[in-house]
Amino acid sequence: MRTDAQRMAAYERRMLSTQIDPVLLVKNAAACVNFGAYTIDFVPNQTQMRVLLSDAGILPVKFGAYEAFHGKLYHLTKVCTGPALVAAAQILIDVWSDAGHLGAGAAVLLAQIAADVYHITLLGTP
Repeated sequence: MRTDAQRMAAYERRMLSTQIDPVLLVKNAAACVNFGAYTIDFVPNQTQMRVLLSDAGILPVKFGAYEAFHGKLYHLTKVCTGPALVAAAQILIDVWSDAGHLGAGAAVLLAQIAADVYHITLLGTP
């Protein structure tokens, strides 16, 4: 079994710049590309949602919970399609319009965000 000093020396050798820099460069480049694609996809939707909130008279100080809802809805659009997306979006709206979150009055606006921003036609809506 290696001693503490041997383990620390092995770790320090692995962390030498010449050994780790090539790996980090590849990972960092991929992360930057992924973040760029996400930003191009997400920001227009976020902007559109904020316009809907402003038009509905929601104060910017209250945008936080809607932003959280929007992030979860965005994620759903990446992992679900068709009826599964509709069902998951409805569940998300039900959760975020409960008394512990935004309240029942927010359900209509949340459904509008789903419909207008992500083109999700919920059950029981025209």
